Amino acid sequence: MDQRKDVYEYQSKCSIDINELIKFSGNEKKKVARRRWAILAKALKSPTGSEPSSPTDEYSVRRISSFMLLQTQQLPSGSVSPTDARLLDQFNKRTWYSYSMLVGERSFSVHVGHRNRTFSAEDLMGFNNTGNICIWPSEETLSYYVCNNLDMFNDKKVLELGGGMSCLAGLYVATYGRPRSVTLTDGNKISMENVQVTLECNKFDCPVDSRVLKWNDVSFAEFHDVILCADCLFFDDARNDLIDCLWRTLPPNGLALVMAPERGNTLDNFIDQSRKIGFQCRKIVNYNDVVWSKRLALLDNVEFDDNIHYPILIEVTKS
Repeated sequence: MDQRKDVYEYQSKCSIDINELIKFSGNEKKKVARRRWAILAKALKSPTGSEPSSPTDEYSVRRISSFMLLQTQQLPSGSVSPTDARLLDQFNKRTWYSYSMLVGERSFSVHVGHRNRTFSAEDLMGFNNTGNICIWPSEETLSYYVCNNLDMFNDKKVLELGGGMSCLAGLYVATYGRPRSVTLTDGNKISMENVQVTLECNKFDCPVDSRVLKWNDVSFAEFHDVILCADCLFFDDARNDLIDCLWRTLPPNGLALVMAPERGNTLDNFIDQSRKIGFQCRKIVNYNDVVWSKRLALLDNVEFDDNIHYPILIEVTKS
């Protein structure tokens, strides 16, 4: 399947009414919960076995599904298998894809499993599930950026925060960079189950591990030289925890690459709050010529909105 095609169509066989989920008044925490339920409801309204669906709210209308940097192709049955036989059952519950991109004349490809869509009540009420729903443009552009700059990961300890169901940028670094180690994380256990199975179906020359990590877990304070973070500024209520997590895990000479669209004031609020605790933040709008040309080509598209569709790179440091 080519990411140029918009596969996020909703053909419902369910009776879930998204408007019913979001129309009730309440405090801010309830509003956040309703937004997350609305996102999941759209996913549930997609036909079983379809591509992951996409969230829609006042700051995240995903009419532009891709910057055409990634191509995905479903892999034939039996062409990929886990190295750990104990994961065979989990492996068979997924449809497998090759995620590939061309950087100059070099091709980069990784295998990613898409969990066949089933959601339990526990899944729906769990930690933010947006990472289980789709590959976001910020993940796509961050992955393209890291594949263009693999030297920055040489002999570095790399951490990905909020990587969702694929931890795609970290997966490319682990496969094609020469890092000392890579740790892939997300706060949602369903996402990390998918990542763990995915790791067993790719080959690495460095230690790669995955773990469930909620950003307010103060017991996780291990320094990492480079931190990757794609589209993690979506919910205002999680911003302080993300900044605190970055502070605990980024050494004085480290670098965090945070990729996200402006999306209202969410990106600028992140920068302001980060600077208040001592971070240096460098906002880079044009960070790659190819991505920039894709943006310019989309400006005439009536459905393209720079504020919610174009990912911006923030370099975060302590020194």
